[in-house]
Amino acid sequence: MPAELVELQPQETHALRRAVLRTGTPNDEVVFDGDELESTFHLGLRVDGEVVAISTWVERPYPDRPGDRAFQIRGMATVDARRGEGLGERLLDAGIERCRRDGAALVWARARDTALAFYVRHGFVTVGLGYVDLTTGLPHHDVIRNL
Repeated sequence: MPAELVELQPQETHALRRAVLRTGTPNDEVVFDGDELESTFHLGLRVDGEVVAISTWVERPYPDRPGDRAFQIRGMATVDARRGEGLGERLLDAGIERCRRDGAALVWARARDTALAFYVRHGFVTVGLGYVDLTTGLPHHDVIRNL
């Protein structure tokens, strides 16, 4: 059965955030700043009633471009058993299209270094120096895509 693109409530992202994004990290927090903002949206892909991939899009300017309307991608994750099936790409394309329709000038993320190749393949550029994210203890870079 093909995955169905759906809009989720914030709490519907928590199980996958915990399983994919917090396992092996020093922090187990799955409620993100901005989850409940009116302009935030959460996209998911569902198969047979199970959420198998998620992404959160928070309207938030990129710090170095405060005058540009932007959305930050947060909590993008796919269940391990479904990785490599293009689910992340579907979520990214759907979210970018929605941001574009809403008049955003760019989308950005604080991407784990292990995900940089994915973002670059989809038109993002790496900005600035790398850093270790204090929440996860993992290396990250900022990535931006102009719309």
